[in-house]
Amino acid sequence: MQLRNVHGINANGILTLTGASLTKDGKVLSVFYSVLGSAEDRQRKERILLANARDIRTALFKRLCLKNVPEIVFKFDETPEKASQLENIFKKIRSEHDKTDENPGPRD
Repeated sequence: MQLRNVHGINANGILTLTGASLTKDGKVLSVFYSVLGSAEDRQRKERILLANARDIRTALFKRLCLKNVPEIVFKFDETPEKASQLENIFKKIRSEHDKTDENPGPRD
């Protein structure tokens, strides 16, 4: 895929494409992505994707032989980040629950 050839895309942080959505009229393709890394890594990936969106679209046009290739819009997907936050909350709850189970005391 064309993303492998984008300069700097594989440096600092891991980029994952998490989904895509095409408008009903087929004119806009929203590509969702996440970044495993720091906030700076996320910003860097966003700049790289935005700067190369036209080249990626051109490559898709050549590779897929379509009459019309939709405009590509990259959107950050917060789902993995939110899932991680939820997991941390669950771990904290389990940890607190385990501490209270160690010293149950009398229950009346």
